[in-house]
Amino acid sequence: MATFNFYKDLSLDFTPHPVSGDVRPIVDDLAIKRSIINLISTPKGKKPFYPEYGCTISNYLFSNPDVFTKSSMADSVYQALTSYESRIDVIEVEPTFYDEGVYLQIKYRIKNTSVISSITTSVKRTA
Repeated sequence: MATFNFYKDLSLDFTPHPVSGDVRPIVDDLAIKRSIINLISTPKGKKPFYPEYGCTISNYLFSNPDVFTKSSMADSVYQALTSYESRIDVIEVEPTFYDEGVYLQIKYRIKNTSVISSITTSVKRTA
């Protein structure tokens, strides 16, 4: 059975293909995971000419680690992903506090497929 690459993106390390010398693309789930990390790590208002792009999770990093902050963080990530990552359907966003920031466990389904995937990333406090 043939596999189809629905989504492609350029690899940010610009590793050339050994035969053709072209920049290797990243495909499907890896391309989506890189896009999710980029979206979450970009604060709203930081992308020139596109001020609504990004996530407001950094607004909560120095808040008290309680259930309300956790819910606000999850809502912030969910809103960013549903607004700016049209290739997925978000199933669950689970923030977990730790000493230096927050771990995010994001579970999603890739549209046009039945693939359910997840990503764990962290957002750290910077003082």
